[in-house]
Amino acid sequence: MSLIPAGSFSYTALVSEFFLQLRGAGILLSPLDLELVAEWERRGVPAQVVCRGMRRGWDVLVEERAPGAAPPRSLRALRGFVEEEWRAYREGRVGDGGARGPEADAARARLADARARLGEAEGAADGERALGYREAAALLPEEPVALDELERAFSRADDRILHRWIRSLPRPERAALGPRCRLLAGERTRRARRSSYRHTLRTHLFEAARRAGILCLRGTV
Repeated sequence: MSLIPAGSFSYTALVSEFFLQLRGAGILLSPLDLELVAEWERRGVPAQVVCRGMRRGWDVLVEERAPGAAPPRSLRALRGFVEEEWRAYREGRVGDGGARGPEADAARARLADARARLGEAEGAADGERALGYREAAALLPEEPVALDELERAFSRADDRILHRWIRSLPRPERAALGPRCRLLAGERTRRARRSSYRHTLRTHLFEAARRAGILCLRGTV
């Protein structure tokens, strides 16, 4: 798969280096690509599975591209292939009878950490912000679930936190928040998917919330 010894790099460095080898250009991943790699690591996706998915996706997209078209420029273009590889890996492990133990342990630890952080944040906040943390905690599952389901629960909880935070802002700040995120994201190009652009806007919204001291679960636990 690669000449890079897996033990010589961190998770992020291994995945980044593998993608850059596929591209044959560049020295760093974009912030959005790095965020995606961090998400895979939090979810417990083995780096080898990520690299297999990237390799398969790269081969498929390069083969299907129109003559003269550039190969994929971002790791996010390969996300679907990595997710397919991850599903196949998990189904294979479950079929062997082995292996949901580590995943269940990781989900249990993350769920407990999320509840503790939300409790602390609620205690330190008031008004709409405290209510947001309380409502977010209510959206978390009672028992550990699969890591991908837990990620979706964290996303719903973060949506509630952001909703309450935005409501807590003074009217001028609230009115300026959207234009500021669009300014940071830049204009959407014709080639950019609407979903990708919305994801970029959402990323800037999360960063604004974190700079304001708001707890967001994704990227934290």
